[in-house]
Amino acid sequence: MNKRLVLYLLSYFLCLLSYSQKEDYTWLLGSGTLNQINFTETDFSLSTLNPDSSLRLLSTNASISDSSGNLLLFTGGAAIYDNLGNIIENGDSINPGYIRESWQATPGAYPTPNGAFFVKSLSHKNTYLLFHLRADTISGINQNGNYGYGTDIFYSLIRKDSFGEFHVQSKNNSILQDTLDRGGISACRHGNGRDWWIMASEGGSNCYYTLLYSPDTIMQVHKQCLGVKSFYIDAGQSIFSPDGSLFVRGSFKDGVEIFDFDRCSGLLSKPRQIPLSELELSISNLAVGAVAVSPNNRFLYLISSARILQYDLESEDILASQILIHNSDTATLQNYGFATSQIAPNGEIFISAGEQSKFHIIHQPDQAGVACNLEVKVPLLRPGSYGLPNFPNYRLGALTGSACDTLGVGIKELSTPIEILLQPNPASSYVEIDYGFLPWQSKSEAVLQIHNLLGEKVFSMSLPQYSGKQIIDISKFAAGVYFVGVYDRGRRVGMEKLIVD
Repeated sequence: MNKRLVLYLLSYFLCLLSYSQKEDYTWLLGSGTLNQINFTETDFSLSTLNPDSSLRLLSTNASISDSSGNLLLFTGGAAIYDNLGNIIENGDSINPGYIRESWQATPGAYPTPNGAFFVKSLSHKNTYLLFHLRADTISGINQNGNYGYGTDIFYSLIRKDSFGEFHVQSKNNSILQDTLDRGGISACRHGNGRDWWIMASEGGSNCYYTLLYSPDTIMQVHKQCLGVKSFYIDAGQSIFSPDGSLFVRGSFKDGVEIFDFDRCSGLLSKPRQIPLSELELSISNLAVGAVAVSPNNRFLYLISSARILQYDLESEDILASQILIHNSDTATLQNYGFATSQIAPNGEIFISAGEQSKFHIIHQPDQAGVACNLEVKVPLLRPGSYGLPNFPNYRLGALTGSACDTLGVGIKELSTPIEILLQPNPASSYVEIDYGFLPWQSKSEAVLQIHNLLGEKVFSMSLPQYSGKQIIDISKFAAGVYFVGVYDRGRRVGMEKLIVD
């Protein structure tokens, strides 16, 4: 069996385990003609989708692409669309009820921040699940009939037929009913590298629901009560850190709560709070709640409508580590306010500017202080959305060495090495090294090394998370044969021969 066939079969098997590569490589945001952001491992480009449409993405925003990064499905919380912006068969009328009906004047839009996300089915090929949060009015506590409160977590099942057309097989299947924080739902890969944990906050309490999606079931596993009592209509962001070791809840009323998260058991522990009093926010900055954690899991970014603050999660005193990254001129706040955030596939943190034709980027979020390199007012082609797409970390692998790392999904179990592509080869001045994809590990130490025929190491670099390609200067290499290798925690996972002429 040749190498490429083995790699194809391995890739197919991993896809069945919902272990794909580029599900978050295409983003959509805006109203009518949508902005489409197309990512590579190192960069992005802008285009537009569906110029004749009146659909609108507001707060709820989710999409999923195939393993090559091509858009498949997206939603704004009211319907499910294909990659051309058409409602798929039976894809209308998700999240039914008064709130959805009250938003009919803005087709496609729904007002639950981080209120939906897609994952591939764990048991069926060409099948996807959309998990989504429904809002409704609640007697006695509702104060805004146009927004409501979270009441249900639903899932809808989407399949692609033999003709390549998507249809919704079942929709609005309730898996949790309660008065929920409208701040959304978030997901993290189980420590076995296959299943998914889903987290939601109960409104008006300090309790959290942990659900588990496995090939056999979707079920509630825990209801834990710890930390600070939340407000009902909070609408901040709730996220997991890239390695899944932390759960962070941003809040309009409570500041930020940080919890340790056990990817094997699904349990939260060690609550820590950054209260609003510590944020030194003026009345004009009260729209607090967007949060992001850097790809190296070290820095927490708190984003208000006018400020961006950074905290060092490795500091013994997280509060004392606060650094002001940016404080916009509140007199011109409408020109570039900050809204929600999301880590992009290229390792940068994107921040929306609401429905303005711009967004903001933290280019080097792994760096401390202003070295994180915030760029404001990056132009979009069209007006944007308050909500950026809500993605779990699809590239998170098994929790290596843990008791629940039992399925062999992680790269440490691969008997076939990854494929490394070199262009050009032979080469003289530079070589582009494409290693495609490395599953994230909680203690990843992936490196790229080049050795000569004598086994001497002539080049070495650490590979950043999210990366899949590097361009290396070889102009000072002597002519000859070299070996390019990728290593994860000292174990070689791929090698290719390079000829330098």
